[in-house]
Amino acid sequence: MEGETSISKINDKEDDTIDFDFSDGSDIDLKLSLKKRKKIKLPNRRPLKEGEHPESKEQKSGIIYLQTVPPNFTVSRMREEMSKYGEIGRIFLQREKQKSGRKHGRRYVEGWVEFKRKSIAKQVAKYLNAMPVGGKRRSMARETLWTMKYLSGFSFKWYHLNEQLNYEQKLEKMRMHAEISQAKKQASFFAEQVEKGKQLKKLEEKVLKKGGVWDKFQRQIEQRSVIKKKRKSHENQYTGDDLMKMIFAG
Repeated sequence: MEGETSISKINDKEDDTIDFDFSDGSDIDLKLSLKKRKKIKLPNRRPLKEGEHPESKEQKSGIIYLQTVPPNFTVSRMREEMSKYGEIGRIFLQREKQKSGRKHGRRYVEGWVEFKRKSIAKQVAKYLNAMPVGGKRRSMARETLWTMKYLSGFSFKWYHLNEQLNYEQKLEKMRMHAEISQAKKQASFFAEQVEKGKQLKKLEEKVLKKGGVWDKFQRQIEQRSVIKKKRKSHENQYTGDDLMKMIFAG
């Protein structure tokens, strides 16, 4: 697939310069080796204009949404694969929620890939969508089809994804907190009922002993158990006699 790619010319010319993000314009020593240093003059950052969004740098980037992630794909492998078509920014892959009692390797269910240029992101999404991933013959992802779409830059940016993930994390924490709180309440209620049962039993014994009827109460319990046993044995015997009569009747 690599040799047949019609958008191999999409790749931007990689810039060898390093982008340093500092707020002042002071000289910063960069340790290039143990013996020599090199000074690099860093320009001052341009202040934001009135009404300018702090994420304005992202206006030139484009984001592709992956509805499914090929098997055995990780963030590093996704970066390696997408870097064939252009300069990549950030990548996020959503992990699959593991079910209890099920052990398997790490899997991803969806993802987002940021390209530095919108035009490249649009062309990559248009070209790769519904195309096989390719790769080595024994690769599980070889016959898997890409399912992706370009997210319009005017409606979706990376900070939107961060906000969504933070919101989902808060919801998950709230859910866990509610479940733990409910479990504690149930355990506390059960412990209270057990303690009340013990107290009632002690109170009952105390009242019966004080009234002089404890021994009589115990004898009644024993008599009831004996009567139940005799009644049960009598019923079994009666059933056996009836069965014999039915066999030898006539």
